[in-house]
Amino acid sequence: SSFNVNIQPKKTLNPKDPPKTQVRKMEKLVEVCEPAEVRIEFTLNTKCRATVQLKSLHSTTPIAFKIQTSSPNKFLVNPPSGLIPPLSISTFQVILKPQPNLPRSYPRSPSDRFLIKTAEFSSNSSDSTHPDSINSWFASRPYGFSTYDIKLKVAFIGSFLLRDAVSRADLETVRGLIKRQRSVLAGLSLDESNSLLRVASELDNPDDMVLLLLEAGLRIHETVRSDHFNRHDDVHVADANNVQHVEDVEHGELVLEASRNGNVRELETLLRIGVNFNYRYDYGLTAVHVAAFKGHKEAVLMLCKAGLDLECEDDEGHVPLHMAVESGDFETVRIFVEKGVNVNAMNKKGVTPLYLARVWGHEDVCELLIGRGALSTLSLALA
Repeated sequence: SSFNVNIQPKKTLNPKDPPKTQVRKMEKLVEVCEPAEVRIEFTLNTKCRATVQLKSLHSTTPIAFKIQTSSPNKFLVNPPSGLIPPLSISTFQVILKPQPNLPRSYPRSPSDRFLIKTAEFSSNSSDSTHPDSINSWFASRPYGFSTYDIKLKVAFIGSFLLRDAVSRADLETVRGLIKRQRSVLAGLSLDESNSLLRVASELDNPDDMVLLLLEAGLRIHETVRSDHFNRHDDVHVADANNVQHVEDVEHGELVLEASRNGNVRELETLLRIGVNFNYRYDYGLTAVHVAAFKGHKEAVLMLCKAGLDLECEDDEGHVPLHMAVESGDFETVRIFVEKGVNVNAMNKKGVTPLYLARVWGHEDVCELLIGRGALSTLSLALA
């Protein structure tokens, strides 16, 4: 048998051909100090900050940096550009704008990214070395100018998200939060720890979550801890059911802010993670008072379903119906009336909802109240 061998002729080099371009791998100019991601301790409706440090690896030349984000509507960077002296460390801050809702996914965000572009900044350059000019310096570089780029991912952490993850029985997320923030459990007060343990113990299948929290260092009363580990597989917390939610001022203000804005989704989230909805603001105002005064009927309905007292009084004796009438929103007033509240409730000065409706000229509200038995202030006095 025979076979053919296809022999390719050796290519003859032509001295007129241009030399092959040698592709040089871009030298690493900086590194991100640990942690090598942007970790933001998240809280609803609050500016949240994270600090990132860049370390120059160049011994002689300053390094220019410029920071870009995939989510400019959510994040601010300060400073967005600057110079790092040789073998030095420079710091920038990532600021998350106040967010009305929880992240769609955490701790690792699937969509939020930062890109750090770096390049050698020649000391004999005629460009200004002021950090504010670095962005313009990058923009004026010629075509093909090379930079060493670093990609940074974003992770959301913190006790607020931890409580939400525990309430959803999300073991993987709880592990991820604790792994990224070892101090999250140690930073809780004893009451907060017991409250978190109670949330875990009330899950349909609490054993794995309770053990995870305890083994990760959740601080609780020693008798409760002993009870857990002595029962082995039959894990539950007898004492935890008696622990009351701590009135957290910060969370209470989140409830009031969500009520003021009519943000039903945020209210549902806060309710699900066990935030105390009975918090009172200045002058004894509750979430129901605030939502009623703003005429947010959907928020009022949600708070009604949550079981809040619809006839609670503020420091001046106003009930939420007073506030709803003052807002002039007919549908909000009707919600309270249909729930059977006292339409003749008086504040400490003897003012009724009907009186307020007449003062403010809300004729439709007047008709509704009278149709449900509201009496004038004079009639009440005679009665």
